[in-house]
Amino acid sequence: MKSNRACSLALLLGLPVMLIFSAAASASLLAPGTTLPPDIFSACPGCTLLASLNSGPITVSNGQGITLTFDVVSAVYADPSNPFGAGDLDFLYQVTNVSGNDFIGRVTAGVFSGFMTDVGFTATGSALPGGLFVNGTQAPQLVSRSTVVPNNGATIGFVYNGLAPSTSAPGTTSTALEIQTNAKNFAAGNVNLIDDLVGSAAAFEPASAVPEPGSLALVLTGVGFLPLLRKRVWHRLV
Repeated sequence: MKSNRACSLALLLGLPVMLIFSAAASASLLAPGTTLPPDIFSACPGCTLLASLNSGPITVSNGQGITLTFDVVSAVYADPSNPFGAGDLDFLYQVTNVSGNDFIGRVTAGVFSGFMTDVGFTATGSALPGGLFVNGTQAPQLVSRSTVVPNNGATIGFVYNGLAPSTSAPGTTSTALEIQTNAKNFAAGNVNLIDDLVGSAAAFEPASAVPEPGSLALVLTGVGFLPLLRKRVWHRLV
């Protein structure tokens, strides 16, 4: 990542100075138990949209006068430039703080246990294939991944209040939040918004590979062969 590109985008988005100077130590291969500045991605040129979902508007309240209405757009892309392998999957989310009186301090997505991840955002959401995203203005200050114990790095976090107070106020929209993975399949997942209130929305997450028919046939053949193998071994022993 070129430092002048990171600085220009950081200044454009009003990111803290600390984030600008630490961009070189960005979130390439965000491992479980780490917190780093986010990577800054392009708008996924050549990507193929596989699935999308718009969850919202959703309203949550604590019953004591604090409310939050939000909207989440999520999508899965097959990415020919994915750092883990051509055609591996990228998961994107965009959160709008529609109304209420609560900011958003953190956005989390899961479950990513067992998968490699590179985490960040793109400021040019409108250029993503499918026309689902917009050019949001609120970029995360940091990105994080939960520890190995107890959940094997299941949760990816986009932190809006890690270096300074959150700017994700009512009426604002996040940049397109992106998680590049080595996954080749996806399933239903969720996104959580956390501050004074906690809200959840349906989204997508990576899924373990399904055995190909040929591989499955080999496994079944091997299983069927085990009794015969045990019988031959037993005869030799006796």
